[in-house]
Amino acid sequence: MRRFFSIFWLPCLVLSPIWAQEAEIARIFTEEEVASYPEATQSYLEWLKQAADPNVGDPEKMAWHLRWILLITPEESAAHQSARLLLTDQGTREDAEIIVSWWHRQDPLPATYDNERLEEHLYRIYHAQQNYSYRRDSLGVDDRGRIFVRFGQPWRQQVITLKDPNLQVLPLQYRLPRNEMWVYRNIHDDAHYLFVQMSRRRPYRIDTSESLIPPNLRGTRRRVGLLLLWIEDVFAQLALEHPHYGTVYDAVTSYNTLATSSPLRPYEFSQKAIQDAGTRDDQHQLSRAKTVPRSTTKAYGNAIELRPPLRFSRFLERDGTTRLEMYWSIDAAAVRPSRRMIRHMRQLEQHESPDYILSVGFTTRGPAFEPQNIQVRRYHLPQGAKSEQRIYSWITKEYSASPITMQWSLHWTIPDSIPPQPGAAWAIGVADLDTLKTLNGDGTSLEVSDLKPLRLKSADTFDSAVPYVEREIGPDTPLALYFEIYFLRFNEMDQTRYTVQYTLSSEGADPITASFDYTGDAATVREFMVVDIGQWNRPGPLTLTLTVTDQVSGRTRSRSLDFDYAE
Repeated sequence: MRRFFSIFWLPCLVLSPIWAQEAEIARIFTEEEVASYPEATQSYLEWLKQAADPNVGDPEKMAWHLRWILLITPEESAAHQSARLLLTDQGTREDAEIIVSWWHRQDPLPATYDNERLEEHLYRIYHAQQNYSYRRDSLGVDDRGRIFVRFGQPWRQQVITLKDPNLQVLPLQYRLPRNEMWVYRNIHDDAHYLFVQMSRRRPYRIDTSESLIPPNLRGTRRRVGLLLLWIEDVFAQLALEHPHYGTVYDAVTSYNTLATSSPLRPYEFSQKAIQDAGTRDDQHQLSRAKTVPRSTTKAYGNAIELRPPLRFSRFLERDGTTRLEMYWSIDAAAVRPSRRMIRHMRQLEQHESPDYILSVGFTTRGPAFEPQNIQVRRYHLPQGAKSEQRIYSWITKEYSASPITMQWSLHWTIPDSIPPQPGAAWAIGVADLDTLKTLNGDGTSLEVSDLKPLRLKSADTFDSAVPYVEREIGPDTPLALYFEIYFLRFNEMDQTRYTVQYTLSSEGADPITASFDYTGDAATVREFMVVDIGQWNRPGPLTLTLTVTDQVSGRTRSRSLDFDYAE
């Protein structure tokens, strides 16, 4: 399967009219023609836009793809509902656009022109069609194919066999059905699936442990000794995958070893053990439905998740446009590559280095959330984990309220590269800002910028203050706010009069408020204000709200910041 590690290759992709229908897309992914994946996914999206057109080429294949989307999306999602409408011929062009937009939103690495998640999905469905086919199914695959498309290659895969010599010489009428156990411990402990094929003409289906015990052995008292050996042998292997199998295995092993450990006779005990296993299987399936997502991606490979603290502030420019400022920090010492990542990179002959490259991608999104205007910056961290922690910024003028995605990745450097070049990415993070609006710059009413929190280095001056990006805050944090007020009204004496009030609040606690009155001679003011966090003494979520009231016009505007207060 394709590996997704070179995440900042930016090809010059020219979108042409639909050059390949479904058959050509299928060929590319079936033959793993990796170089053609980007064009094939773009062709797929263009084709998908026509899903509501009754004259679309190969409507059966279109329905097949829509059914796959149903499989990997939650029922309450807009994409799922639109796919269902399109399948019942009730969908519109808007439903097709919703699905296309959803696919753009799934892109895990927005600082590339590829949609790695869509490439991964198309690879999975054609791989499943090739390797887990079952023609009588609506998707053309058995249950293994469904799980493969949802989660990809399992973390571990095994077959349950009979290992006890006493069971290997049983008559043919006692047969262990074909089976496969797929385990996705990287997703959740509940994400393991037992597939059983009851006959060669039937498909592999997700089943329970009871299906591994022959019915003609379960229901006879005459061979209960063999039945107990069978249960012990099978559950010894199942117990390696989940504790709920281990409970049954321990009980049967104790009974077989110490026959007096239970008041039940052998046959009654065997039936109780099978019943207990069924109950635990039912409980596990209910738990799995709640804890395991509809689908996951492996586009990050073995890279760990990077979650840099991020703050943003919007300000008005003189021409009424909005300027967006974003600040974040990377604590390289707090991020450690996983052992699996290091092991995998060594297999690819890509080794860890003493210094790092921090790559930062900034992507604006179009009407369908498609990536536009991808920009990438790189910062060399010459001492790697020992590099000094700093505040980074990205300032965008003439912000237009388009959705924005930020992407960060930490790379080892390529040996002997001058200047240092990024090698393998071992930590990746993404943040979406898709609900921001522009500030009102038409001058008709009072407007206030976002609050820009600052950490003071000196109580006497704001000159050396730096943006405060952390979520956690404490009583000794030297915190200040920078903000701007626009379009204040003048009174009859050509002066502005306004009040600034900040409030510290939390649910269930009495708020703390401080208020200040000002008089000025400008319609736009830029303010610094020190906030006494030491007044607060309640651990947990804390909201800092600043309210500006224009005493001349009577208008009010508020902005707020959220923190986690820790003593």
